[in-house]
Amino acid sequence: MRKTKVCFYPTCENASNHFLANLARLLCTEGSFECRGFLDMAKAKSAELFKQDVYHFNWFDQSISFFSFWYRLYILLRLRLAGKKIVWTVHNAIPHGGAPWYNGILRFLLLRYASVIHIMSEGSRGLQFLKGFESKVRLIPHGDYFDSYPESALDVRQKFGIDPDSPLVLFLGAIRPYKNLELLVQNFPAHRATLLICGGVRPAGYLEELQKGIAKLDPAVKDKVIFAPGFVPDNELSAYLRAASFLVAPYSYDSALNSGTVLLACSYGKTVVCPDIAGAQDIQKQADCLYTYHYATAEEHAVELAKALQKALDGCESGEILAKGERALGYMRQNSWQAHSLEWYGLYR
Repeated sequence: MRKTKVCFYPTCENASNHFLANLARLLCTEGSFECRGFLDMAKAKSAELFKQDVYHFNWFDQSISFFSFWYRLYILLRLRLAGKKIVWTVHNAIPHGGAPWYNGILRFLLLRYASVIHIMSEGSRGLQFLKGFESKVRLIPHGDYFDSYPESALDVRQKFGIDPDSPLVLFLGAIRPYKNLELLVQNFPAHRATLLICGGVRPAGYLEELQKGIAKLDPAVKDKVIFAPGFVPDNELSAYLRAASFLVAPYSYDSALNSGTVLLACSYGKTVVCPDIAGAQDIQKQADCLYTYHYATAEEHAVELAKALQKALDGCESGEILAKGERALGYMRQNSWQAHSLEWYGLYR
């Protein structure tokens, strides 16, 4: 039987993008799919680049240069002329940090050319730009991270000199302005716990801004805020998650719909303090395993974040944090890649 050839943009062959790598693994394991990465094929100048059966675009409407825009426009038009099936996953409401005006053209064409528009949370159905295209929309939740990272023997608390009995609050992942780290640092209850912030920082100016903000903290607070900018290697990541009491992710509503960090934490049986973005709302409805909060202004965000952190730390003392962690793990098992495998296969058939 001929296999369906699925081409993922940007790539499914790089383990650094676990969403696409795990999805491709699921398809290939089923046996009737063959998966390739678009940029990998383009780099190799493959004659098969435009001869795949299905093209699955991710973050495609987020070009950062005019040249990138023209290249993506060429890709879309060529696939359209060839009559290829296009699947588009909507990851964000708007690109994080804004985007050049011409990305609106890419989104305009994706809405019209895609056979399927894939969303990962119920709240995404309400996005204004999806109005009129509801018949194309399919909801399949983001899968798990169960087998994405190896176990690690690293002692994270020992590495950073953290009291083994102190609650450890972890921020893990790419550090970008929309994640509001300055707000987290300013409102962290340092008298009750230690905050460890890990991840690569972009843009460079934001790194300097965070460092200056931490330097101005009261000494008693500064001693409990550990800022370790830089990529956490895949072979150590599980140790950071195991060491944490819970994670925190103070996103902005402007762009965030879903959170890979929240799902990563749930995959390791950890709860998360975060705003009630669309993806978090779905998780709460099914499992009530997070500490979510809502805000309308930057001032409210500071107040509600502080309250949620205090509530989670109360949970560390009462044992509620462990119960939430168990429910988080249960949610991920119910929404694993395998649990929704038939729906994933259906995107490409």
